Amino acid sequence: MSNFLNKLKQGVSDAGKKAQQTVESTTLKFQVAAKEKEIEKNYTEIGRIVYRSLESQISFAPNAEYEKYREAIVHLEQEIEELNRKIQHLQNLKECGCGKMLPADASYCPFCGQQFQTIVLQPSVVQAEKASFCPKCGEAAGASDNFCRSCGCQLSE
Repeated sequence: MSNFLNKLKQGVSDAGKKAQQTVESTTLKFQVAAKEKEIEKNYTEIGRIVYRSLESQISFAPNAEYEKYREAIVHLEQEIEELNRKIQHLQNLKECGCGKMLPADASYCPFCGQQFQTIVLQPSVVQAEKASFCPKCGEAAGASDNFCRSCGCQLSE
């Protein structure tokens, strides 16, 4: 009975963590969308400057006038890139060279075949959450894992 309650408790804890990650990811996605709208506004302002210069038959747009908008766009794009990295981390994803998003523990990309390097941690370096190890290959296993992520061996209950 105690084992059942521990598993139930672990399941509820895992669900709570997943819900929190989903909320955080959604919040970050809203921030990305707001920054993308700001970028569009800056593009619009640059367009106005160019249009006015063409309308007045000036062959070039004043550099100082649109430079502040260009700098704002570059800064916003950097912020969006950082937010996207945070989202990937929360969702336990990584990006392959081919542009596809994959689970962080993937060894190969199923779309292009790229192999990812695996970092082997010594047991003393492994996080406290991963207290057990696979009896077949010795890979660290999470408390809620039923099968080894490396070799697929069933872990003891």
